[in-house]
Amino acid sequence: MANVTARPAPLSRAGAGRFTRQERLAYTMLAPVLGTILVIVTYPFLLAVLQSLQDSAGREFVGPSNYVNALANPLLYEALGATGTYAALVMPTEILLGLGLALLVHRTVRSSSVRALLFVLATIPLVLPPIAVGVIARLIYAPGYGVLNYLLIGAGIVRDEINWLGQPATAMPAVASVDVWQWTPFVYLVLFSGLLTVPREEIEAAQVDGASGWQQFWHIELNYLRPLLLLIVFFRLADVLRVFDHVFVLTGGGPGNTTQLLSLYLYRIEFKYFDSGQAAALAVLVLVGVSIAYSLVTRALPVERR
Repeated sequence: MANVTARPAPLSRAGAGRFTRQERLAYTMLAPVLGTILVIVTYPFLLAVLQSLQDSAGREFVGPSNYVNALANPLLYEALGATGTYAALVMPTEILLGLGLALLVHRTVRSSSVRALLFVLATIPLVLPPIAVGVIARLIYAPGYGVLNYLLIGAGIVRDEINWLGQPATAMPAVASVDVWQWTPFVYLVLFSGLLTVPREEIEAAQVDGASGWQQFWHIELNYLRPLLLLIVFFRLADVLRVFDHVFVLTGGGPGNTTQLLSLYLYRIEFKYFDSGQAAALAVLVLVGVSIAYSLVTRALPVERR
């Protein structure tokens, strides 16, 4: 009886069927878009890395000296401290206020017309240019003609004008309040949309079992809001690292270096001291830092798969 040896399937046939026809079509349609995005993102990053390894004139290769000089500058850590203080003020405030407003509207406002009106009002701060918001805020906080001092003195709360933007104790809260006003509506809109996805049956079952409003939120609604909270934390963290316009208009980084955030520090390194190599090195370090922060946020707020 002849021995029959089993032959392995050809490699070409073994790889066949890995993707379905619909998947291949989807990848084909997405390839130009993803390729364009890859080029747009990759080219500036590679250019920044190349510039960070050269001198300020871009003529000589200096290796990692720009990174060493950037990390050895004590002003960098002052800027990081100011940015951390700014983030600690604005991010928890915006998330708590936005969440509270979303829960309040979701549970008490039943009229679709009122909800639509609140939606329109919430989008107004988001579409205003930050430079315009900074100019308006300066009309509120500036000494001499500021509206806030006028109202406080008129109400008898204070006797003399407060230099809100000229002293360290009030400059940072004043600058942070502008961010809170402009971006709390963003948190409200995102979380309110998340509350609309919560199945009504689960809420009604919890109410029948006697669950309080806090218990409904903690055990049911929060599970649907976790992915959105992760999205909000990451986007707001990225915005805090690049905030520039209204801070520059209000204080210019002062008094001293109290409100000199990381973005203003990068601006001064590049356009005041004309050290493009160190500025590029800082930009690369910020990008790496944002990537690490995103990984930490992802682990801190895991998304539950239902």
